[in-house]
Amino acid sequence: MSVSVQPGAEVFRMFFNTTHQYLEGTLSGIADDVLRWSPQPGPASILGQYAHIVTSEDWLVNVKAKGGATLMATTFAGRTGFQTPPPMTGWDDWARTEEIDLTQLRAYAQAVYQATEDFLSTTSDAFLSRRIDMSEVGMGQVPAAFALVLAAGNGCMHTGEISALKGLCGLTGYPEAEPAAEAVAA
Repeated sequence: MSVSVQPGAEVFRMFFNTTHQYLEGTLSGIADDVLRWSPQPGPASILGQYAHIVTSEDWLVNVKAKGGATLMATTFAGRTGFQTPPPMTGWDDWARTEEIDLTQLRAYAQAVYQATEDFLSTTSDAFLSRRIDMSEVGMGQVPAAFALVLAAGNGCMHTGEISALKGLCGLTGYPEAEPAAEAVAA
C-alpha cells in the first residue's frame, strides 16, 4: 500500500483555506450592533476579533514567514478599515475603542488571504524550515512554518470566540452548512 505525502506548504494551504472559509461563513449575515457588541468584562467584539485575526495573519505570514512587509503598511495602507493598527498585546482594549469599517476590513482580509495563498503556492518546505526570529513575542528563533501554525491557529481560536459571541446574542455560531473541503490527492 502506498501512501501519498502532501508537501507541508500544500497542507498549510488547505489549513488556511478552511480557516478562511469558516471565519467568513461565521461572519456572514451579522447585524452591525452584534458585530460591535462585547460583554463587559469579556472578550473583544466580533469586529475586533476579526481585525485581530486578519492583522495577525498579515504580520505572521507576510513579515515573519515570507520575510516581506505587511499589506497594512504597503498596498492597503490607509485602507484597512481602522485608523491605528492593533498592538501585538492588549489588542482587545484597542478593539473596544477603535472605529472599524467592516467593508474596508473585509476587503483587506480578502487581500491578506490572497497573499497567504500566493505565498504558500510558491514556497517550498525548505524555505518553511529556515529559522526566523520571533523574539518580539517572546518565542526566540523558530522555524518559519511555526509562524504559519500561529497564524492559522489564531484564526481558528478567534473564530471560536466569534461563534461564542454570536451564541450569546442568540445567533447560530458557526455556519450551518459545512465549508467545501478541497480535494486531497491520494
